[in-house]
Amino acid sequence: MSSRRVPPRARRRLLSRAVVGSLTTVGAVVVMAAPASAHDAGGDALPEPLLLGYGGAAALMITALVLWAWWPSARLARFHPAEARPAPDTPLAGGVAGILLLALMLVIALAGVNTQAGNPTPWMVGVVFWVGLPLSCVLCGDVFRWVNPFATVVRLLPLGTRQSAERTAPPWVAAVFLFSFIWYFLAYYRPGSPRALAMFLILYSAAALGTGWRWGHRWLATGEGFGALSSTVARLSPWGARGPLPPGIAPLMTVWLGGVTFDLLAESNRWVDFLGSSRGWGRTLLDTAGLAWTTLMVAALYLLVVWVAERGQTLRLAAPLGVALIPLATGWFLAHDLSLLLGEGQNALILASDPLGRGNDLFGTFNTTINYAVLTHSWLRWSELALVAVGNLAALVVFHDTALSLLARPRAVRATVVMAAVLSTTLAAGVVVVLG
Repeated sequence: MSSRRVPPRARRRLLSRAVVGSLTTVGAVVVMAAPASAHDAGGDALPEPLLLGYGGAAALMITALVLWAWWPSARLARFHPAEARPAPDTPLAGGVAGILLLALMLVIALAGVNTQAGNPTPWMVGVVFWVGLPLSCVLCGDVFRWVNPFATVVRLLPLGTRQSAERTAPPWVAAVFLFSFIWYFLAYYRPGSPRALAMFLILYSAAALGTGWRWGHRWLATGEGFGALSSTVARLSPWGARGPLPPGIAPLMTVWLGGVTFDLLAESNRWVDFLGSSRGWGRTLLDTAGLAWTTLMVAALYLLVVWVAERGQTLRLAAPLGVALIPLATGWFLAHDLSLLLGEGQNALILASDPLGRGNDLFGTFNTTINYAVLTHSWLRWSELALVAVGNLAALVVFHDTALSLLARPRAVRATVVMAAVLSTTLAAGVVVVLG
């Protein structure tokens, strides 16, 4: 199938209009938002959320036009599956360190005080590790591979010599692992219980080791939830371009985005009113249904774009186009949880001075109070906005580039426009929810 190139003069004219449109949109947002701004403690103003959402949505549609005019062929090789290389083994020293850290978390969770306010384990796992892992992967590459405890155990034990072909493992296994972790902290009614967390970590580790013994320790590098998340997000890092692309990127990122979406929903007054007086497993059931619903909605929107891209040809695109969800999910997750790491993450350092609740003060931080002032600075809100904006724009660019590598240019452009429309809608709604 042949593709029709846009004449250079037409491209320049279109780009000029796009630039003028972008500047007009940004100017309108700033001018209209000036009289209705939200002020933080530092006195700096943030534009009205509704206007920011509409401005971002317009910028995405303009970006789709610019991509059509000025991005005629695929260029981003690091997001193409053909460029992936086998994952190297976890260094033995790093793997042993990972095993010791996991064992230490279990000991503190089981032997320390059984309250969230007095035990650092829930803060270490649910805040520092959960938020810090993707952030460190963006900055430093595939961090989890260097300390993967599960791959190290399977590699060292005799049972770990069984190496099945990677393609025999279903591509959705990593997504199931990640969903279980998200479910525990967002839907389970006692996520802050150190004993409950210890039992969850034991069950999660047993499942990871079991699947590792079935499909091999190399499979764990991208097949288990955190190994897959780390190697996937590392594609955004300058140091992660040579890592392998997990086979189940689309379901993995869908689950991650679904979790972020539900976390936003769970913080809303409507969801709190919906839960009412529900407690215990009744509340867990409702939260589980909400988490499943938001995940299915994310999947439905993604499959809609895939359906448009697949129309008129036999190539299946749900798997390869999933790379576009990497910057999108990463941007939304970090924008939403960065404040959690900076604020509540301080609890981990404070409680680490007395991990077992014996009255110790190992690091001199036990009597320290959380400094919430960091959350009032305008740079944090602007950073959150930047993460959302860059994540959405990068997702559109990666989607367009990947579509060009798989489809004729007219079909790729058509799919890019639909992707831009979906991103514009979700961005406008998301910014209003986050900042409103």
